[in-house]
Amino acid sequence: MSAHSNRRSRIVGSIAGATVALVAVFFGAAPSALAAPPDPVNRYVSLGDSYAAGQGAGIPLDGCLRSDAAYPVLLDAVPRTNLLRQAACSGATISDVAETQLSQVNRGTTLVTITVGGNDLGVGEILAICAPAPESLACGTAIAEAQQLLASGVIGQQLGGLLVAIAERAPNARIIVTDYPVPFVSGWSALTDTVNAATLALDSQIGAAAAGAAGAGANVDYTSLAFAYVGHQVGTPEPWLGADQFDPLTFLHPTATGQAVYRDAILAVLTS
Repeated sequence: MSAHSNRRSRIVGSIAGATVALVAVFFGAAPSALAAPPDPVNRYVSLGDSYAAGQGAGIPLDGCLRSDAAYPVLLDAVPRTNLLRQAACSGATISDVAETQLSQVNRGTTLVTITVGGNDLGVGEILAICAPAPESLACGTAIAEAQQLLASGVIGQQLGGLLVAIAERAPNARIIVTDYPVPFVSGWSALTDTVNAATLALDSQIGAAAAGAAGAGANVDYTSLAFAYVGHQVGTPEPWLGADQFDPLTFLHPTATGQAVYRDAILAVLTS
């Protein structure tokens, strides 16, 4: 090889080496060692009822009884999750979410969580009627009407339609559906066992609605909390639900610990 060729090789090598060095200076590593870009931030909207609002888990912040201990707020504290809107409101039914909360999601939304359906069944109303007089005609009527509603399947049908509507408004969003924990320890009373059975039937319809929406092409995941509170239901020494039936703000609503259980269940879906 000639001296001219050797000199040209050294120049080319020096340029290449300098380029690598500059990359290392400005970016902290050679190109092959550069870190992958971080995961995108979840642009998050929460929909639903008192369970998603955080009623009973902390000091009420507004007329919807939202609290800072609500699972959507806890998720907002997770890196790369940004809670844009907490639309959940105490007392909301499926139709309420469709009419007053659905507008909060849009094409920029990338994560939606929703807990709804309990108010459609009216478990709280049943307990209010039945707790003081479980053998009364009014109690029997309330239970029969709830069972008839469950048998009709209308709650699941309405929820399925809502999930599809969410997916249409927010086509880039992952939608995570949660249900309700079985609230009472088994065998506490005939009434509480009836409520437990109704909760399981409701959860089954919620799961079926999520599966149906996913089958229709919506990006929907379902995580069940039905048995997540076992050992900490009402009737145990340390319940994760409000246990005082004379306190309507907290009764049968997740405590701060119960809300953290919802957060963890949703995080397990997000990281799966």
